[in-house]
Amino acid sequence: MPALFARSIDFDITPPVGTPMEGYAARKGVSEGVHDPLQGQVLLLRAGEVSLVLVTLDLLGVPLQFTRRVRSAVEARTGVPQDHIMLACSHTHSGPAGILTEVPGLHTEADPVLQEFLLRKIAGAAAEAQRTLEPATWGCTRGRVHGVGANRNNPLEGPQDEEVLVLRLDDDLGHPQTVLMNYGCHPTIMGHDNLLFSADFPGAARRALQAVYPDTIFMFANGASGDISTRFTRRGQTFTEVERSGRILAGEVLRALQFVTTSPSARLAAAAGQLELPFRNFPSAEEAQRQIEARQKELDELEAAGAAHGDIRKALTRLQGAQGQLLLRAALAGKSSVETEIQALALDDFTLLGLPGEPFTRIVLDIKDESPFEHTALVSYANDETGYFPDSQSFQTGTYEALISPYQQDVAGQISRAAIQLLEKVHV
Repeated sequence: MPALFARSIDFDITPPVGTPMEGYAARKGVSEGVHDPLQGQVLLLRAGEVSLVLVTLDLLGVPLQFTRRVRSAVEARTGVPQDHIMLACSHTHSGPAGILTEVPGLHTEADPVLQEFLLRKIAGAAAEAQRTLEPATWGCTRGRVHGVGANRNNPLEGPQDEEVLVLRLDDDLGHPQTVLMNYGCHPTIMGHDNLLFSADFPGAARRALQAVYPDTIFMFANGASGDISTRFTRRGQTFTEVERSGRILAGEVLRALQFVTTSPSARLAAAAGQLELPFRNFPSAEEAQRQIEARQKELDELEAAGAAHGDIRKALTRLQGAQGQLLLRAALAGKSSVETEIQALALDDFTLLGLPGEPFTRIVLDIKDESPFEHTALVSYANDETGYFPDSQSFQTGTYEALISPYQQDVAGQISRAAIQLLEKVHV
């Protein structure tokens, strides 16, 4: 088995103050400052003739068209094939607008200057990583995180993936060079009234870990996040709470790191597959309006009764979902499906499976159960942002995510089947 070489580069992607922000339709105004910088990281791995590149970004998401531009630029600078390059976004709701341009209800004006800035940052970091590759050992392990995320539609009985998968890459002295953590939860501690750029709790986790390992680059890839958030676990929507939640995640990653056994060699593999997801039939304008009125009545009754914040927030998002159906109906008129992709990057029995949106927990758990790999890190918001992938129960219940999702009710099965086929393709 060939020896492994690795290198990661960390870089600042914070745009100028005054840049519009993305993440909440209710947000008013543009950014007014920076609470903590938005970061990007590039990890380049090589074993024998095969190289892989993972890019992690503190962004809400990226469209596939932008990913393809980045891949082309990285391939030109490094020679790494495009289907061996993955972009993974943290999904912070306190980042810039201008990258995603076709998400109904959100800021849709493209910012070509910001896009070019990011493309050059990523391609330059990839080239630097290739020039400075060094021998590495690697290993992975898993831990369990309690108290950060919970099922935001049913926190007591709803499914949740508490697993954090940790990939550790050491230099030739045994010091951790790069650590990747894969954990699923919406980074939405800060709400729509926040006008400061922030990486939310993933950034806080990175900072807490770097206080222990100051020379290590820490990367975050989101996991089963479609129906997971801090709605029922956070103690407020403040930066103090951001730090507290980040430290909880960091503490478990730090514990898990101490149990990793590393190896100096690896077999690398990669594959990407095209995926066509059919859209559902949307209700008529009249039926959508009736649903809006019913959701508004539900919210009014909860507020009048002094219900708990989490329950009011859940009712509010259902109202927003009902309103979103009208936006989807208009935005997708004349369209029957979306073409996107899934991707897998493998290191022996560890794989990163990239999905192009926001998978619900049930999908992720099912894929992990069927995966031929011992460690399957499911990466949401990978290479594309195509919306929510709810499970069948959520469609039946009519949650916010199911209402705002443009897909047919069997989308979970479609994605699961395609994912398992791709994993079996790269697994030997």
